[in-house]
Amino acid sequence: MRGWLIPGLLGVALLLPELLRTAGQSQESRALRQQIEDLSRTFAGAPETSGSIRDRQYGVVRVTGSGQPLPEETIQEIVAKRSLEQSAYVSVWNWQGITAVTASARGLDSKHHFANSYLVGFRPFETEQLWVPLYTLAIRKEYQYDHLQYAGLADIWQTSRQAFYQKRGDCEDHAILLADWLIELGVDARVALGTHNGQGHAWVVAIVDGEEYLLEATSKRRQSTWQAMPLAELAEGYEVEFQFNRNFFWAKKDAASTRQYRGSHWIRKSQFIRS
Repeated sequence: MRGWLIPGLLGVALLLPELLRTAGQSQESRALRQQIEDLSRTFAGAPETSGSIRDRQYGVVRVTGSGQPLPEETIQEIVAKRSLEQSAYVSVWNWQGITAVTASARGLDSKHHFANSYLVGFRPFETEQLWVPLYTLAIRKEYQYDHLQYAGLADIWQTSRQAFYQKRGDCEDHAILLADWLIELGVDARVALGTHNGQGHAWVVAIVDGEEYLLEATSKRRQSTWQAMPLAELAEGYEVEFQFNRNFFWAKKDAASTRQYRGSHWIRKSQFIRS
């Protein structure tokens, strides 16, 4: 797809919920946005650390309809036998006669990991406003193709934590961070894989109050209201094939185009169990 807070900053981050609660008028909203921008710049130099067992990407996939789980070691053994070009992009896996049960991609450690595992349960800072994660992405992370950032490697995925601290990334890096942060806020958020205007792409679908919203994680427009987010059914040019969150991987039942991310035309193919 060509696409912990460090101790000294803890007190700053804890101020954000109170700031969000008091942002009622336009002047206060502008002040809030400035605080978010200041906070984001403060974190720009923070060290990338692993603070939770959830940062571990290893695990197994329990496939619907199969009694035998698919371990990560199996896909890594298969990938190791392929050329760098053959394993460069996202791999969609079949298992025991069942098609498209999950996907994997190469990470910063040069190994393939299951797609779900890149959502490590990371929340950069507390917030009660659902627009803040997308706004933060717009001001702190630059879009850059992987082959330009990683010495010609076609596709490298960042975990949600890595995506926050890495200054640059492409579409799936943006989408992984945004989806994981929204999940931490209690939103049913998923990374969608497919195409946009015919090009391989990743984006986020968020289900809020029964409505499906399509969030373009790579957008650099600084939207400061959830009402500005488009309904998925109105978003043009997006052709979704798969979607995943921390736990599950879905595939469409057939090749028919859809703008709906729930329903009988989706099959939950597998569950990821982190080890």
